Amino acid sequence: MRRIVFSIVFLLSLSMTLFAQTTGKITGKIKDAATGEALIGVNVVLDGTYLGAASDVDGSFFILNIPPGKYNMKFMLIGYTTKVVEGVSVSVNRTTPIDITLAATTLDLGEEVVVTADRVTVKKDQTSSIRNVTSEEMDILPMESTSAVVALQPGVVQGHFRGGRSNETNVMIDGVSVQSGLDRGSMISVDPDAVQEVEVITGTFSAKYGEAMSGVVNMVTKEGGDRFSGKIEGYLGNYLTQHNDVYIGLKASELDRNEDYKFMFEGPIIRNRLSFFVSGRVQDNDGYLNGIRRFNITDEPDYSRFLDPTFFDPVTGEYLLNEHSGDSTYVPMSWSESINLNGKLTYRMQNIKASLMYLLNDGQGQGYSHSRMYKPDGRSRWHDKTDMLTLQLNHVLGQRLFYELKFSYTDSKTGSYLYADPFDSRYLHDRYAANESFTGFITGGQDKGHYTNSTTKTLGRLDLTWQATNNHSLDFGAEAFRFEYNQASYSILNAYRNTQASAFLYAPEIMPDSSVYSDVYIKKPVQASAWLTDKMEFDAMVVELGVRAEYFDPKTIYPTNYRNPNNLLQKEDTPEWISQYPAADAKINVAPRLGLSYQLGEAALLRFSYGHFYQYPPHSTMYQNNSYVLSPTNYSSTLGNPQVEPEMTVNYEIGLWQMLNRWMDLEVALWYKDIYNLSTVNIQTTYNALRYGLYGNKDYGNARGLELKYKAHVESFFAELNYTLQYTRGNADNPQFTFNRAGNSQDPIPTLIPMSWDQRHTANMTLGYNKDRWGATMTGWMGSGSAFTWSPIDQNPLNRVNLYPNNSHKPFHYSIDLKANYDLPLRQRYSLRFTLYVYNLFDRLNEDNVNSNTGRTNQAIIRPQDRLGYWSDFSTYEQSIYSPSNWSSPRLVKLGVGLFF
Repeated sequence: MRRIVFSIVFLLSLSMTLFAQTTGKITGKIKDAATGEALIGVNVVLDGTYLGAASDVDGSFFILNIPPGKYNMKFMLIGYTTKVVEGVSVSVNRTTPIDITLAATTLDLGEEVVVTADRVTVKKDQTSSIRNVTSEEMDILPMESTSAVVALQPGVVQGHFRGGRSNETNVMIDGVSVQSGLDRGSMISVDPDAVQEVEVITGTFSAKYGEAMSGVVNMVTKEGGDRFSGKIEGYLGNYLTQHNDVYIGLKASELDRNEDYKFMFEGPIIRNRLSFFVSGRVQDNDGYLNGIRRFNITDEPDYSRFLDPTFFDPVTGEYLLNEHSGDSTYVPMSWSESINLNGKLTYRMQNIKASLMYLLNDGQGQGYSHSRMYKPDGRSRWHDKTDMLTLQLNHVLGQRLFYELKFSYTDSKTGSYLYADPFDSRYLHDRYAANESFTGFITGGQDKGHYTNSTTKTLGRLDLTWQATNNHSLDFGAEAFRFEYNQASYSILNAYRNTQASAFLYAPEIMPDSSVYSDVYIKKPVQASAWLTDKMEFDAMVVELGVRAEYFDPKTIYPTNYRNPNNLLQKEDTPEWISQYPAADAKINVAPRLGLSYQLGEAALLRFSYGHFYQYPPHSTMYQNNSYVLSPTNYSSTLGNPQVEPEMTVNYEIGLWQMLNRWMDLEVALWYKDIYNLSTVNIQTTYNALRYGLYGNKDYGNARGLELKYKAHVESFFAELNYTLQYTRGNADNPQFTFNRAGNSQDPIPTLIPMSWDQRHTANMTLGYNKDRWGATMTGWMGSGSAFTWSPIDQNPLNRVNLYPNNSHKPFHYSIDLKANYDLPLRQRYSLRFTLYVYNLFDRLNEDNVNSNTGRTNQAIIRPQDRLGYWSDFSTYEQSIYSPSNWSSPRLVKLGVGLFF
């Protein structure tokens, strides 16, 4: 309760903070159809809203603050025929141009001329690569998560935006960042059923966005309407594959291996004033990777005597020390259970809209571990529960001025452990976890790691938009939020480990933070930013100038002498060895942004953008090993560093958009970026010559690429194809890269090498034909293969050559997904919908991970000496090194039925 009260007080204090917009704009000019002269005083009304405008002396009009969606626009002037334009699309942070002509009235009073807006319109204000995916488009795609929708966009390759590291994007819900500062991952997700539009920005972006170097994803949620509607759906699915030799234990008759239930309801509480929207999803997925319960956690086989013939039965030939009490049943090893809930109340008045939204994600599961394939029990589970509460206020102060104010509080609790209590008496002695070095598999015991984290994020943002003139739109903003991290990571030890009874007695014990076996801290960093943009829209050109300032205070201390960080090395005659512990410095950085577009005739647009983009490294790199405890072994310890600088990308982009006809368009983008101050682990040496890692800023990378996107929408037919050509280089593909090489007695990389996610060619395709009552859509993706490190065997002469990492590429891969649905009308507005999803339609075996000697999945060069060291009577050497998780998932078929109204 005290946290909630503090959050409210903190949010109210942020009266001058800002957030990214979740609305769009319509502009245009109105002329006389006969004379071509501008028409003054034409009333422009957006049906179903309080929004509208009147044309000025130039016939120009604009309407601000429009939620994304499709609208009908009405143009009315006495003496002229009223015109209605249907299906005008508005996207978040975009300007939709609508230029029309009105004819002098020749019709009876009250009659109207109705026209349909073009599906393809000039993207006059697009200065960078922005893709907007509407709820209507998501409804027909064979995708059931917003992350899958994002992955379909050009420039997104294996989760990386334009060659950046995977944590260089900012995910937002209704303009509110949901990123965790600790690991820069998303704290919460929203189901596609609750999303009105997804805005995906790759590369450069406006100054109103920050804390990202490669891209932004903004999901705008739905609001309840003035008509009751809803749905209830249920799906059952199973993996139907021909590769049962790879994915053991899958049965075609197991129809409920994947259970998925969804619901959505919306409607008015007080018509035209108060509405509600609620949706939810419950999933129970057993996954496609099974284990075999040959061993229970208390079994104690001993394969160290496997070469001794005296331990074999002389009659049966059975190995006598192979104790196994398991029932040999198949056990799901990559399962998950999850609940996703979303609720939203929206209140509307003529100039004010307020909403209150609650999101919940709650789940648990396990990941596959090949070494535990024959002992699937006793493994840790991951746990993730996040609650998010957001209050939004949109206030129109005049035709040219409005602001949006948003407050949010997010509480995320994550963990990975076998038992919630690290002192649980069910923990077993470590002696049961044995035999991996002989058989390649663990034959008993339990996982002994215990990790918990509680992260709260309190945020307030306000965005002020002023249409100063018909040509200038000014956005001013600021943003402030505070994190609170409460993290505890332990290795569970034996309390009797240093006694003579340690081989027989066991009691679980965890060590305090002053030990290398734990890392515990509570930190409360704060962050703020402010920005100003001027969007100048002229007849043939749009220029957007912006600047963003950012502030970060880690709110912690640091040792002044990293050669003696914990003051364990002290001499009376060397006082300079002593570390002091002052507060870490707060950081401030300023980033300029520029974007411009120039209209080439009536059907083409040329654009250019440039900017500096900053983000702070994951906060865990600042707080790790908070007590500065060093292992006595070289290269075994790493310290966080709160003095690290922000990472920075300098990005350039040029693009061309061409309307081919009223149904088709083509977009081309060329881009390049330099990435500086990337997080890295530097090598530090203490006064007693102990080497350890210290986080800092040293790594560099660059990326360049070409993107093509073709889109067509002709009546019921929809097609989209995109292609990405990309080159990604750097000196390290993760912060620990150089440090780990030094620990393995390898030299630093003296040149730029491909990153592990460097994939030269990537293509995505979507084809669909959808009518009112039925439809089918197919998506496909293709990749030429990402980089990996090829290592020759000892007998290969190239083994003596110093080959750089990531020197080869994995095999080509592709997959096709399908969605089909049919609606069966019932009484009144009710209908039954039958839906089929097929993922990996052709059951393609894609090679996700490959053997370093051969470059192929589950193909190795096996020498006689390799088999000599393998001692097992229940598995083969090939089974120990060939993991089914190296392949992509097999074909999944989901069949569902839903009631819609």
